[in-house]
Amino acid sequence: MLAQYNNERMSKNKADKLDSKRAVWLERTQLILNVPEHGALDLLNTERQQSIRLNPLVADPEATIVQLRNLGWRGESYTWAPYCYTVDVGLEVIRDNDLTLSGAVYIQNAASWLPVLALDPQPGEEILDVCAAPGGKASHIAAITSNQAALTVNDNSRPRLAKMRANLERLGVEADFTLFDATRLARKFEGQQFDKILLDAPCSGEGLMQYGRDKDFATWSVAHIHRLASLQKQIILQAWGLLKPGGTLVYSTCTMAPEENEAVVDYLLRKRRDAVLEPVEFDTPNRVPNVASWNNKAFAPEISQCLRLAPSPAVEAFFVAKFRKLAELPEELV
Repeated sequence: MLAQYNNERMSKNKADKLDSKRAVWLERTQLILNVPEHGALDLLNTERQQSIRLNPLVADPEATIVQLRNLGWRGESYTWAPYCYTVDVGLEVIRDNDLTLSGAVYIQNAASWLPVLALDPQPGEEILDVCAAPGGKASHIAAITSNQAALTVNDNSRPRLAKMRANLERLGVEADFTLFDATRLARKFEGQQFDKILLDAPCSGEGLMQYGRDKDFATWSVAHIHRLASLQKQIILQAWGLLKPGGTLVYSTCTMAPEENEAVVDYLLRKRRDAVLEPVEFDTPNRVPNVASWNNKAFAPEISQCLRLAPSPAVEAFFVAKFRKLAELPEELV
């Protein structure tokens, strides 16, 4: 009887803790997105749909489309993302098909394409993907540039790096691989600089969470958000030091937390006078205004140029900021 009582008590304590976390997340979402409670609940319970990107490094996209249709796939193209489509019917068939196993088709949520498209990679450029595993965005960069960019992909975990290497080889990607702690990049790269840098930062992943799914709250907490925000600020400063004057850095997360989004952008703007924001403009229906202030702290007004997305079925919650590094400081900043 005592053991049963203790088990029931532990279960109740766990349930109470999860309910407390849900309440905090719900309240934060209301404030972040400026919606009433019922609106926030609807958004946080949104079922997400997968999308597909066709990989020209492995197969001709036009031929792949024909094969997909013959398999029973149905979907529409994204007007803002070449070779990218919705999956309205046929995800199960695609997931287990040779087209996906061979790398001709890559299953991704549409939000993952946004930072790469904002980066606008070009052949001949030196490009760094700071936190690259599992490699989806790196493979997109390689596809856009037809493997004609000097692409470096980095991660700080040996097992993740090994899996990413195998993944990118399957996808036909040519890249250099580095195993560096992102908080020490400047020292590790020994003065090397890049034309463009993608920092898809480690984050709390709220864009992947659902309100009713208990496992999503295992590591989520406001304290964890604050720890991640501190890490993100360290990494973005390191990445900025590796960017050539005139170069582009794109910072992105799949979370809604202002501490990890607008606050990190504001931090770099304050710490580096040669950092300026450029507008991120995509025709996504779930775009919402950026957070102008949080916890009684006002952010730089130019942060309105960043892209903030609310949860939606087709494009999950996401955040993208695009920085340009001034080649020289204007006189008023010298």
